[in-house]
Amino acid sequence: MEDKTIKVGVRKIAVQFRKFVKILVTIIVATIFILGIIEISYKQTYSVSLNGEIIGYTNDKVALQKRINNYLESGNGEDVAFVELKELPTYQICLLKKTEVTNDDEIFNKVVSSGISYYKYYAITISDDEKAYVKKFDEAQDVINQLKEKSSSNANSLNITEKYAKNSSTDGNSNANAISDIQFSSVDDCVNSLYVKPLKVASSRGSSRNTSAYQKISKTVVSSTAYPTDLGVSLIEPTNGTISSRFGYRSRDNHKGLDIAAPKGTAIKAAAGGTVIFASNGSPYSGYGNCVVVQSTSSLIIVYGHCSKLYVTKGESVAQGQVIGAVGSTGYSTGNHLHFEMRYNGTAINPQKYVYK
Repeated sequence: MEDKTIKVGVRKIAVQFRKFVKILVTIIVATIFILGIIEISYKQTYSVSLNGEIIGYTNDKVALQKRINNYLESGNGEDVAFVELKELPTYQICLLKKTEVTNDDEIFNKVVSSGISYYKYYAITISDDEKAYVKKFDEAQDVINQLKEKSSSNANSLNITEKYAKNSSTDGNSNANAISDIQFSSVDDCVNSLYVKPLKVASSRGSSRNTSAYQKISKTVVSSTAYPTDLGVSLIEPTNGTISSRFGYRSRDNHKGLDIAAPKGTAIKAAAGGTVIFASNGSPYSGYGNCVVVQSTSSLIIVYGHCSKLYVTKGESVAQGQVIGAVGSTGYSTGNHLHFEMRYNGTAINPQKYVYK
């Protein structure tokens, strides 16, 4: 009797097990079938959202974001200098029907158009008073060269200031002017409007008071553009690259150095030998990112800012031409470049008087 009971129990277990196996097989087959349909009909991709709204889909979020970052930092290499966004796009992994087309170009254009584009232009100034505007640095340089050739009395007082304007006067909270509000002039128009006939020294028959006045004017012009002719050291160019921002007043700030754009990791060499008095990130050089400061003479210190890497330490002696760092975009920076700054007796001076002429 007991054996019979056991056999009945075993048969019941066997029946339940077969039912379980059938259900499990059904689930597995159904899962494989569903996954097969998904594999055939869908693809894994990323949805791209901006300001809470999906603006498209991409298969390669890394490549797309790199393209966006490059444009934000460096513009288009022509008229747009950089772009400011209120919010960066976000990415979410998802499934998309294979019949749906991803379009990175369309997403890129939507992201860029949602921001504020800043355009680089140049002001020709006299004592920080902006006299004329041109779109290219070469045009500004041509104006000054022509005025010097014509012996214009104000030629040595003229400076070129890099400035930025945004794409619309209603965009954002920036203090920059709108590009449409800037009145640009041709080179010829600038030369004609800025030209001032040379002053003539009064003859011995003339008034001594007039002669004195002329001498005062001449001294003022010279002193406003004077730079030390002997720094006590020779200088070499610290890195290979393209000048992206020059010394002087800009719409955003008073630029105390020279920016040389170059790929990340490009070697930075000591323009002059000396002792490293700072090699870090922070006060008193906040905003410079990773920064090296070299005391070359008792009067001259040289600052190398926004480095990606530092190869020297505080207190170390460096020789001219020694690699002290690598180009980067640390600190307050909109792209890979070296900020090259020279201070003579505590005052920032224009490096282009000595290098990158």
